[in-house]
Amino acid sequence: MKFIRNATINNTRHCVKCSKSNSVSTCDGCHLTFCERHAIIHRQELTDQLENIIQDHNLLRQDIEQTSNEYLYSRKIDKWEQESIRKIRTAAENVRIELKQIFDKTKIRLTRISRAIAFDLKSSCKTDDYLENDLKQWIKQLNDLRLEIQSSYSLELIEDQQSPIYLIKTINKKFSNIHKNMNHIVPHSTANERFLKAIYPASIASGGLIAKHMGPDLDYGYIIGKQHYSQGSHIIRFQIIQNALPYRIFFGCISSDGISSTMNYDSSFVVGWFGHNEIYQHGIWNNNINIYGYDSNKIQTNDILYMIFDCDKKQIGLYHERLNKTHKLSVNIDKAPFPWQLLIILTHENDSVKILNQK
Repeated sequence: MKFIRNATINNTRHCVKCSKSNSVSTCDGCHLTFCERHAIIHRQELTDQLENIIQDHNLLRQDIEQTSNEYLYSRKIDKWEQESIRKIRTAAENVRIELKQIFDKTKIRLTRISRAIAFDLKSSCKTDDYLENDLKQWIKQLNDLRLEIQSSYSLELIEDQQSPIYLIKTINKKFSNIHKNMNHIVPHSTANERFLKAIYPASIASGGLIAKHMGPDLDYGYIIGKQHYSQGSHIIRFQIIQNALPYRIFFGCISSDGISSTMNYDSSFVVGWFGHNEIYQHGIWNNNINIYGYDSNKIQTNDILYMIFDCDKKQIGLYHERLNKTHKLSVNIDKAPFPWQLLIILTHENDSVKILNQK
């Protein structure tokens, strides 16, 4: 800051503070005129402001050091690492259990066939009652059994490309843009859903998060959800992990009163969406895409689907994230009383559905 002495230049100028005209000076920064005393005060005010700016700068430097939170984020990474290891161990154990179940069932089935052949052989040998045709039949049965043994114990372990282990990455919140796809549908709560029960050939893995069809193909595998829904609105997110063509996966609800060891998707207790554009409401079938707008052929592997249980409105919804499209079906509570449960049906061998964490 510089002051220009004005006394000899223009005696008509006055101090802006006290109006004195003796020994006045003009500040080169603000262009105001001050007497000698107020010029000193003005200079001190500017000095004080500069010191405040320096203090603010020092505080910001401290913020840079203190708010980096590198240690906290490192702890989160460590936690993710341990959790991923736990998930891998859990997945490995589930596969071991699944493998044992497959071999046990196969052994029981083959043993039953072998015993039936042995019974016929022993009976015919004991009674001495057999001819050439019987011998040919037994040889054929043994060859068939031999082939069955070879094929039944031939398995393949493959890596699941849609595994429940998610990689983590850093995202700068300053530039992130979060989209909430479901807020326009209905106020809701996210359901802590798990698969509870599977009827063969369906199976459950990963702590109830994955349902899979174990074969044979075109046999219906029924899967029931754990949660009971009787009030409010709830959303469950799914991913189609694997889907053979044509699409034949059922998403819907079933009344708890209708759950038994033998279930049918065309039961009066069931409402939902199947393949071939099919819609089922309490045993009534329809696949008119012009009326309902439901095109199951557009559902693909890796697609994200949402099931909406709106108990207050007595309806369910199916939201397709990629197409940004919602389908709704009303539920007659006289035919499908509360509480409702999630019902999924898998048809093709190796078809698989996964429950995702809620957004």
